[in-house]
Amino acid sequence: MRADLGPRKVGVTIAPYRTAESRSWEGWNTLPILDRRAFLISAMLLSLSPSLSLAEDAADGLHYTTYQYASKGGQDLYLDLIVDPSIETEGPRPVILYSFGGGWEQGDRGSRDSVEMWKPFLSEGYAIVAIDYRLGIRDAKASGEMTKENGTEMYLRAIEWSVEDLFDATSFVVDHAAEWNVNAEQIVTIGGSSGATNSLVAEYNSANSTPLAQAHLPANFRYAGVISMAGAFWLPKGTPLEFAARPAPIMFFHGAKDWLVTYDEVQADFAGYGPAYYFRKYAGPAYPKWFVDYPQGDHVLAALPLMTRQSEILAFLERLVINREELSIHTVEEATVPNSFEGLMKMQESEARNQ
Repeated sequence: MRADLGPRKVGVTIAPYRTAESRSWEGWNTLPILDRRAFLISAMLLSLSPSLSLAEDAADGLHYTTYQYASKGGQDLYLDLIVDPSIETEGPRPVILYSFGGGWEQGDRGSRDSVEMWKPFLSEGYAIVAIDYRLGIRDAKASGEMTKENGTEMYLRAIEWSVEDLFDATSFVVDHAAEWNVNAEQIVTIGGSSGATNSLVAEYNSANSTPLAQAHLPANFRYAGVISMAGAFWLPKGTPLEFAARPAPIMFFHGAKDWLVTYDEVQADFAGYGPAYYFRKYAGPAYPKWFVDYPQGDHVLAALPLMTRQSEILAFLERLVINREELSIHTVEEATVPNSFEGLMKMQESEARNQ
C-alpha cells in the first residue's frame, strides 16, 4: 500500500444493528433444481477474476504471471499473480487472494477482460492472486458419487477440498513472498458465493488451528483479513461457530433475501452461520468487522461489490486490516432500485431502452 495514504472518506450510512429473522437455505440437495436465476448469477461470477497468461507485461501496463501451485488427483492447480509495476510501494505489497464462485461445480480463475475491477486495488499497491481450486461437486456428479441422500456430505467435502487448496495456494504465496516482493503477513482472502464460503471456512480453520490448517498452512500463519461477498460459514452438523483465537477482521456483503446462502443461521444437516449471526454473536469492536447489509438484496451480492463497492473495500483494508483499527461497523443500504437480481434486470432494461 502506498505510504502516503491518509484517511479516506466513504459515503456510507452507519446504522445500529437490526436483528433479522432467521433465514435458511432449503437444502443443498435441491441445488440442481433451484431457480435458474442462480445460474445467471454464476455466469457473472465466472467473469470475476483476471489473467490467463504465463508471464508478460500487457498493453495496460500490468504484469501477469501464472504459476502451478499444486497437482491433486491428476488436476494441475494454477494461480495468477497480477501487479502494477508503475506503483511504487514502501516495502512488500499486501496481497488480495481471490477465490471465484460457482457452487463448487463451475468457474475458473478468470479472464483478462475482468481486470478492470482490480485496478483500484492495483493502483494502491496491492498484488492480486487469483487461484484455481478443485470443484468437488462437479467431480462428484461426473463420477456418479453424488446422490440425493449424500448431497450435504458431498458439499461439506467440496468445501474441505477447496479450503485445502486455498491453504496450499497461500503457502505457495508465502514461500515466494521475497521473490515476488509481497507481504506474507498482509494476505487478505476475498471471494463471492462459494469462493466467499471457502474464505470464511478457511478463517474458521485457521483461527482454530484445525488439523487441516496445521497440515497445509505455514506454522503460526494467520490471514490479515477476509472479505465475503454472499458467503457463510458452512460447517458440519451441530458445529458451533466458536474460535480458539480471535478471527481476522471480516467484511461481509450480504442480502437478507439471498435464496442460496445463509444470511443469519440455519441448523439442519449442516450448521450455517451468516453475517447477521456473526455480527450478533461477536458484537462490539473486540471482533473487528464490517457488515454491509442489504435488506432488499439477494445473491446478486456475490458479484456486485467488486464492481460497485471498491471504495468501501479499500476503506476496510486501510482501516481494519492495515491500520488494525478495532471497529464494528454495520452499514444498512436500501435503494430505490434494490441490489437484487430483479433490480439488476430493471437497470439493464432501462439502459437498453436508453440506447
